[in-house]
Amino acid sequence: MGEFQDFEHHAFDFSNAVVALDVDGTIVPDCASIASEAVVRKVEELKQRGNEVWLCSNSRRGDYAQRLAALGRQLGVEVCPVVFRKPSLLALKGLKLDGRRLVVIGDKDLTDGLLARRVGAQFIKVRRRLDPADRLSSKVANLFDNVFGPIALYLWDLQRALIARLRRTRP
Repeated sequence: MGEFQDFEHHAFDFSNAVVALDVDGTIVPDCASIASEAVVRKVEELKQRGNEVWLCSNSRRGDYAQRLAALGRQLGVEVCPVVFRKPSLLALKGLKLDGRRLVVIGDKDLTDGLLARRVGAQFIKVRRRLDPADRLSSKVANLFDNVFGPIALYLWDLQRALIARLRRTRP
């Protein structure tokens, strides 16, 4: 994980994009409800570059909709529909690209990375934000993603390359 940086330390070099920003593990530890000042500044930096930022979370714990809405208010951004889970394409329902590219920023290959692949978006993986109080289920999901996430992305890319090759060789 050493090659990845925390969200707030990442040097994002794009502008005028729509950003689907993961929440748990990316901008806050699992289930946290307040972003740090450094995260707030990084989101502001993204917005100042003409990017439209949306929070996109898979969280379904407790009062998750209210928590996501509060984080959205704190950061001054919209929240993707909370009824759909990544990597479902419906998780991005409501986003209007209007000719802009889509960038997915997150900490997990199996959710954020596969969503980006499915919609043809750029995926920027950041270092996972951990908390010693993380639930066992979160720790297991993180381990599962570390082991199988890179394999899933490789297989997705391989499948897409094979399909493209088959299309080129058809008469």
